[in-house]
Amino acid sequence: MRSLALLTAALPALIAAAPEHVPRITSLRISGTGCPNNSGSVKSTNGVLADTATFTFGQLRGEDTDNCEIHIQSTGASEGWQVAVKEVAYQSNVALKPGSQLDTITSAFWSEAAADTSVMRTSLTCAGPELKDSVTIRSSTSDLSWSKCTGADGNPGILNVNARPVVQGNAGSYDFKQVTWGLVWRKC
Repeated sequence: MRSLALLTAALPALIAAAPEHVPRITSLRISGTGCPNNSGSVKSTNGVLADTATFTFGQLRGEDTDNCEIHIQSTGASEGWQVAVKEVAYQSNVALKPGSQLDTITSAFWSEAAADTSVMRTSLTCAGPELKDSVTIRSSTSDLSWSKCTGADGNPGILNVNARPVVQGNAGSYDFKQVTWGLVWRKC
């Protein structure tokens, strides 16, 4: 597997390590053309929001564009913490003809403050010859969308992360297999 480190912005310094107790995912819902409701096509691999959270995709593939939004509710975090998604890393099989590119746009926000959205973008361009490989596509942001401050129940709120691959140019395809979110925590 070839790893393409496509970082779009400098990462902020780690503000704090994860709290002693990280929240466990109590509800995982999905929506979008790349992961229809009730399809079961997205699974959490670790069931918690710690320094990372990883999910597998079963249907996020195509030749033009799709989107897959993951909606997470969680509980059990130590009181007095906030969390944000700072980076994403997608593992995908990609085929691109010369003169084509795959754009990956990721939006992250908390339902309680939906107007405060972080956007992570990156592009994989094929100038030639044809690209056909398994790749890791990374992007990050310094414009973080923070959760509410966890209370006694350890609930940071409802996290929504939307993945949108877009093929532009001559021709191409993608088959996203997995995403890992890099999370950052701070005391509040």
